[in-house]
Amino acid sequence: MSRRDVSLGRRSLLMRAGLAVLGAGLLAGCAEGIGDGGTLLDGRTRLPPLAAAPPAGHATVQMLPFTGIPVTIGDGIYHRFRERAKETGIELVHRLDEPAHFRIQGHFVAIGHETSTTIIFTYEIFDAAGRRVHRIVGQEVARLTDGDPWSRVDTEVEERLAVRAVRAIKAWLTRAAT
Repeated sequence: MSRRDVSLGRRSLLMRAGLAVLGAGLLAGCAEGIGDGGTLLDGRTRLPPLAAAPPAGHATVQMLPFTGIPVTIGDGIYHRFRERAKETGIELVHRLDEPAHFRIQGHFVAIGHETSTTIIFTYEIFDAAGRRVHRIVGQEVARLTDGDPWSRVDTEVEERLAVRAVRAIKAWLTRAAT
């Protein structure tokens, strides 16, 4: 490998790292500008409180619609999330008008690189009163992109994103219950 190849490889690595940091910043900014009628969901403000109290017993979770992601990909991740959540014992509330102990809002950003696409995700977890109580941030890599970075998010990537979300949420629920 020539010095030029090594130099290009380092530049590419630095550029990807910089883009990942930028994407995380974008997600944080997105999370602050999303809400009901322009309300900020930045931890200082709240989601609207639930109309009814959640049922007694172990914690129930409600996934709110995802933002920043094409609907078809978001649906694929959500359906895989539901399957994995059931396997791990996370009790999901499926209808938005049903009460749950925790509501989770997922935000996504896709960044295309020369050789791959990086999907950066943030899951904001809110309690029944609408206060943000936890944030999960991570990233997943998809194959080489050709224009639209979302174009390379296939069922395998959707599965990995769903599994990572279920594991992180289950771990947090386990810690929160103790």
